[in-house]
Amino acid sequence: MKSSWEQHKELILYLIFGVLTTIVYFVARFLTVHISQNALLAVIIAQVSAILFAFITNKIWVFTKAEKSSLLSQFMKFVAARLFVFFLDLFVTWLCIEKFGSFFIKLFLLNHLNYQSGITTWPLVKSFIGSPVLANTFIWSMVIQVAAIILNYVFSKLFVFKNKKQ
Repeated sequence: MKSSWEQHKELILYLIFGVLTTIVYFVARFLTVHISQNALLAVIIAQVSAILFAFITNKIWVFTKAEKSSLLSQFMKFVAARLFVFFLDLFVTWLCIEKFGSFFIKLFLLNHLNYQSGITTWPLVKSFIGSPVLANTFIWSMVIQVAAIILNYVFSKLFVFKNKKQ
């Protein structure tokens, strides 16, 4: 009988590296927004960074029981599977931040929050949620990242890193 760790090792490691991938994504996205003021460019840079980080960590530590195939083949499948989430991210960013950002800011009452006191004045927090626009960007980034972790696990498990036949 397998231990609980052995039974859930892959999922636990995937979640750990998923959180780390999300951190890579957010750092890249918000640094790019801070430097360029361009939300769509930030999504592109963040997605590329996260895809590379996720592939390396998934290949080395998460899906260790995957069928052996060429690194290039696995990478191409991985990228193809992640393109769906990439385009979903671009679409949600365009729709909910670029096109209808002011609608969602009003809907979530983000324009009524006080960004001049409390934790929103801390430098790191301020760079993520220090204004209504940044708070809206953060909310939609979190929504897409939760969806991304779930979708990417399914794609990786079923398509990219399929288990060896027993």
